[in-house]
Amino acid sequence: MPRSRRGRSAAFPAVCLLCGALLCGATRLAAMATSVRLADGAAAVLDDKLDMYLVAAPERGEGWLAYVDKYCGTTSVAAAVQEANDGRRLLRGVEYRIPFAYLRPERQLEVTLALFAADRGVAEGWQHHVVAHRSEKNESLWRVAEWFTGRGGNYQALREANGLADEHLEPGQVVLIPARLLRPALRQVLPEGSAYALRYGEDAEGEYAVYRLKPGEALYSSVAARFAGLVFAEDVNALAAEIAARSGIGDVTDIPVGYEVKIPLAVLLPEYLPAGHPARRQYEESLLASGRYSNPVEARRLQGVTVILDAGHGGRDVGASFQGVWESVHVYDIVLRIRELLEETTAAGVHMTTDDGNGSSPPDLDRLPYNREHRVLTTPVYPIEDSSTGVNLRWYLTNSLFRRAVAKSGDSGKVVFVSVHADSLHPSLRGAMAYVPGALYRGGSYGKSGAVYAQRREVREQPSVSFARSELERSEGLSRQLAQEFIDAFTVAGLEVHPDKPVRNRVVRSRRQAWVPAVLRYSEVPAQLMLEVCNLNNAEDRGLIQTRRFRQQVAQAVVQGILSYYGSAERPAPLAP
Repeated sequence: MPRSRRGRSAAFPAVCLLCGALLCGATRLAAMATSVRLADGAAAVLDDKLDMYLVAAPERGEGWLAYVDKYCGTTSVAAAVQEANDGRRLLRGVEYRIPFAYLRPERQLEVTLALFAADRGVAEGWQHHVVAHRSEKNESLWRVAEWFTGRGGNYQALREANGLADEHLEPGQVVLIPARLLRPALRQVLPEGSAYALRYGEDAEGEYAVYRLKPGEALYSSVAARFAGLVFAEDVNALAAEIAARSGIGDVTDIPVGYEVKIPLAVLLPEYLPAGHPARRQYEESLLASGRYSNPVEARRLQGVTVILDAGHGGRDVGASFQGVWESVHVYDIVLRIRELLEETTAAGVHMTTDDGNGSSPPDLDRLPYNREHRVLTTPVYPIEDSSTGVNLRWYLTNSLFRRAVAKSGDSGKVVFVSVHADSLHPSLRGAMAYVPGALYRGGSYGKSGAVYAQRREVREQPSVSFARSELERSEGLSRQLAQEFIDAFTVAGLEVHPDKPVRNRVVRSRRQAWVPAVLRYSEVPAQLMLEVCNLNNAEDRGLIQTRRFRQQVAQAVVQGILSYYGSAERPAPLAP
């Protein structure tokens, strides 16, 4: 699918939409732009390149920060909005462009409804009616995905959801955007029958959200996991029991279809809180801030790119373990396969943070032998006896490898870090998830002391780390992009992906306890993620990871994700039978 995800669209000049005259020295408004004047005098615009944005004039005495905050809900994107207007001074009576992605959610909804008046929310999601535009450009599935989901890369999911043979769209065609993929702003108008529609109320126990159960849905996977973001079995079960008690449900296995369940507001993920809620506002501002960043680096065959691979757990720490299946040995096998593919099919430089003393090739086996000999490859190496020490030495090693790679290439964007794990979640959940470092959950300075650390060269090189806010926001933005490429690659390969929010910016436990895993939190690599390839507590996933075919498929999807992140069309070697 052709796309242009590199760089920004050309800046659109400040214009007066009432008369169509340019106000900054040019001669005419983009001839094919569609504009709809809104109630407050601003206008929704779809230009000849099919870019959506809002144009509005500042009030008397309003500077860039106040102007941007009014329409975007944050000042963190002020520089990006100025850039979209060629850095012009803010003048009263002149209308300036605010890119759609930076608008407040309520403004995004307003602009979308103004420009696509025939569209509507339905129980399954959003129905978009393809229109004939004044320009010669036709809508593409990539553009529709970009408008309504925030990611053009979701075009593949839209094609599958609509049973389309290709990406071609015709005027009058109706495209369904599934509710799970919709921008949070657009979910607000979904009817009550939607799987993502909530109402809000308050009783003697406090504020809550109301959700009507659909056929086949359970409190576990369809409520606790979806709306609260919980995935660990004890957390999901505890919240399901709490919701059942508050909703007057005696038997959680026999709940009538359409039954209204009450979800405590305090446990909702921020995107499901009422519009304007402080926590939701903070979340939206954080997304805007990190969303300013995208990977500008292209590298054919990953030339000049360094990939740092980390296999979770190891040594005395076997990680998740179910029915004799150890997380540590299986994810280590996957990492070996990733390295082998990268070294044989790309030009990337590859480093691993651990080894198990048994060589560098993955064994030609389905069931893998137990091994507790993993060690962190610091100088000197550290046999993993204590899991916390092992984790800390991994990020020290990663940072050392990162600094060396940047010194060689001169570009921090040419390094990625991938930590591979297998989850231990509620047994009803399946598929891959990717964790990225949320800027809101990092900060401060961190370092370790003690003899075991002082002995390692990598610790002595730089004993502590700290980050500027802009560094954290950039890291979250780049990491999200990398993670989405991984999820797309998994989807294309037919591998199971977690159905709700497969890319997450922190681990959520219990009632709003959240954190970024240490290997990401203290890593200096801007583009990084922790990949959970499957759920060992699910029988199907557990069976799959015990096959070399699945582990090879995962390795290929990872390599494809990295290739796509760097704009490369190459694909890894075909899967062996």
